[in-house]
Amino acid sequence: MNIIANEIGSEETLLFLTMVDEKGAGLFLLAGRPAAVETLGPRAAEVLESKGAGKKGCFQGKTTKLSQRAEAQALLQDYISTQSTKE
Repeated sequence: MNIIANEIGSEETLLFLTMVDEKGAGLFLLAGRPAAVETLGPRAAEVLESKGAGKKGCFQGKTTKLSQRAEAQALLQDYISTQSTKE
């Protein structure tokens, strides 16, 4: 997932990538502007009931609750909407 994020160039784009197995467990990666990732990474991990860590604009984690991906996406979309209205 890091390779994908690096190829897309996540400095200007907020990326939320996931990989899931048949049991609903999986991995997630949040990449983008460091300030946004520092704020959203731990919150997304909380929604996904996972552990994770990040640095330099990238936060990744492992979860058994990737079925809650829609809730994490809603959190990210709300953040983006809030930031758009501030600009």
